[in-house]
Amino acid sequence: MSDAWLQLREFIREVRAPGLLGIDEKLTRDMDLYHDLDWEPPKIVNVMQTWGERFHVDLSDFDVAYYVPSANMRKRELVLAALKSPFSAKARESLGGRSLTLGMLEEAMKRGRWERE
Repeated sequence: MSDAWLQLREFIREVRAPGLLGIDEKLTRDMDLYHDLDWEPPKIVNVMQTWGERFHVDLSDFDVAYYVPSANMRKRELVLAALKSPFSAKARESLGGRSLTLGMLEEAMKRGRWERE
């Protein structure tokens, strides 16, 4: 297990439930911030900024809307996409976005900068 992974895992546990002890959730590199951790775009942005500062990761290439397109959608657009999603691959894609995993954060920590994968 890499040192970066151990540090990241501890950081994620801190931001998920600050002040709570005994959380023994199994975090894996393939866990997605939006889909698996259930973080909304504003929380993802906040956590990414804090993470970047703590671990000295350059986030100039990070845009949450690239990974979670709904981050830039107005409520009306979001509702319409949700209604269309059972019938439209494009609507599902706009809601689902791209993966944003803990493994990607670990790799960025090793590089010192965020790169779109």
